[in-house]
Amino acid sequence: MKSNIHSRNLKILRKRMPVLEKALEMSRGSECEYLIDDAKNGSVTLAIKHNDKLYQIHSRYDPQREATQQVLGMNLVNPKIILVLGLGLGYHIKACLEEFKNTNLFIVVIEKDVEAFRAALENVDMSDLLNSDKIRWVIGVPEEDGYAVLHEMIKQAGITLQLFLKTLQVLIHPVIDKIHSEYNLHMLKCFREAAHSIIFNYGNCPQDSMVGVENIMKNLATIIKSPGVKDLYGAFKGVPGVIVSTGPSLDKNIKDLCGVSDKAVVISADSALKVLFKHGITPSAAASLERNLHVATMFSELPEDYKKKIWLAATPVIRKESYDAWQGPTFMVYRAFAHFDWINMPKGTLLVGPSCSNLAFKVLEALGCDPIILVGQDCAFESAEKTHAESAPSVTNLNLKEKDLIKVKGNYKDFVYTNQIFDMFRRGFVTDIATYRGTCINATEGGAHIEGTKLMTLREALDKHCTRSVDVLARFEQKLHFPTAHEIRREWRNFRQTIVDTRKEVEGVIDYCEKGIAMVDAFERRLEEEGFKDIDDFLERFPDEDLDKIHAEMTRARSSIITFGKYFNLYLMHIVQMIIVKFEMDFNELPSLCQDKKRCKLQAVKLMRKWFPTIGDVCRLSLKLLVDAFDDLEKEFGHLL
Repeated sequence: MKSNIHSRNLKILRKRMPVLEKALEMSRGSECEYLIDDAKNGSVTLAIKHNDKLYQIHSRYDPQREATQQVLGMNLVNPKIILVLGLGLGYHIKACLEEFKNTNLFIVVIEKDVEAFRAALENVDMSDLLNSDKIRWVIGVPEEDGYAVLHEMIKQAGITLQLFLKTLQVLIHPVIDKIHSEYNLHMLKCFREAAHSIIFNYGNCPQDSMVGVENIMKNLATIIKSPGVKDLYGAFKGVPGVIVSTGPSLDKNIKDLCGVSDKAVVISADSALKVLFKHGITPSAAASLERNLHVATMFSELPEDYKKKIWLAATPVIRKESYDAWQGPTFMVYRAFAHFDWINMPKGTLLVGPSCSNLAFKVLEALGCDPIILVGQDCAFESAEKTHAESAPSVTNLNLKEKDLIKVKGNYKDFVYTNQIFDMFRRGFVTDIATYRGTCINATEGGAHIEGTKLMTLREALDKHCTRSVDVLARFEQKLHFPTAHEIRREWRNFRQTIVDTRKEVEGVIDYCEKGIAMVDAFERRLEEEGFKDIDDFLERFPDEDLDKIHAEMTRARSSIITFGKYFNLYLMHIVQMIIVKFEMDFNELPSLCQDKKRCKLQAVKLMRKWFPTIGDVCRLSLKLLVDAFDDLEKEFGHLL
């Protein structure tokens, strides 16, 4: 009987999750012993022996009933996402599926020991769990890989899961937690940090959301006339890549970088250029993605003849003034924004992290570089006063206070100091390295530990890997294709019509937002006219059926805007997506904050009081950008038509 169960489970596993099947094959045993026995009700039960101590995981009498009682006893509220820590034989997971079948969307199962998964597969019919689209499995992941794996899992699950991250409920198996408490605590922390990182990418400030888009619109002429990173894909396969950042540790080993530019593809963070120039080092390229004027200031401080030897690898969200201050060769790097699909001028899109050094990593990966060597990538500070290398541009000064610092694991120390933003940069590397097929060497010689890197001194890394000459600039010039006059004319003709059509749709969305605002205004007038004094008064006297109708009408209006038109989902949707997602997270969280459905609907209407004007304001700003961009491009390229 058990052999049939095992065979059936493996067949499903092989079809749906071959990576987990591979993990079973590669498992080398466990520090735990899994003891299976028959329960009184005919099911099987499990005990785990660990460090000569026996832990009874499930009831010896009725494990299913016990699991149901455990789940109901947790009093999980609005359990759209349940994080289950500890697998056992899966009875509590089955109970979650059953008890919350009408409300739950995702269950994330985290289990430290691959052999625990094997024990469950061999002894319990897991077909319902393995076949469920609701369940995400995180089995046997080492602690150091926890953040990267969970971040990737949340990212791959997409917007359907991300919209409900604020509804997270945690179910910890009480007995398994006695064995793996430290691991469970660490993985819970990793999940919350990964979720926070993804939520952080969504904002609700129209002005802030518009900055990058405004820069893109002002850089359209530069985009049309420039080559893209796609021309360089795979052009340096097997050639070492070096990323030079501006961490304090750069002072220790910067002299070792002299003479490396003809043996590796060296990409500098824009803030490190001044330091490299002072030491007579010319990188192959510089990475830039910050949207503020500080970048233009840094570029203007560099000699023109120095910049002409370096390619600027920038995302066109940087200021137009930064491109103007550069005046050297440039190639485009798109981020994974729908806005670039709207532009429809392929230049190469990379999944870029939050810092320009993260951008440099993705560029080197796209070029085929292996290994990638990190220098000056501290992601940490020597102190609140010493945050960057000597001679770094003054605009990099963070003016930190001691209270801003947090402790993280160091490369060569038990801990080093960083802050939330620089730790986010560090985690950006962790997730990038997790999917990189080559070797990443951290030759920073200080700073914070970046999981997945191999520690080495810079001198050792260069002596071992940077031994062959390569003419990087010649290959850049050979591969990077500047559009011809004919290609520019074709791009402008197509894009001109796109702007015209998009403008009509944006005006339509503005009309919808005004109608939504009118509905909210009418609701608030009624409350005033009928003398509702406070929330309790409203809950007692306002007719439930009227509130249901008002809430439904506003929700339909909101849905109409979200799904409006072809170009909205490319141009306008990119601008408002972060705002919409942030609001949707708040809408979805309401049942977690209050179980009174009427109160929740009232709070949802109050949110829509902000929602419609916020989207409307963004639409008006974006409409002005369209008009201004059209006028600017007509002046530059209109004569070509």
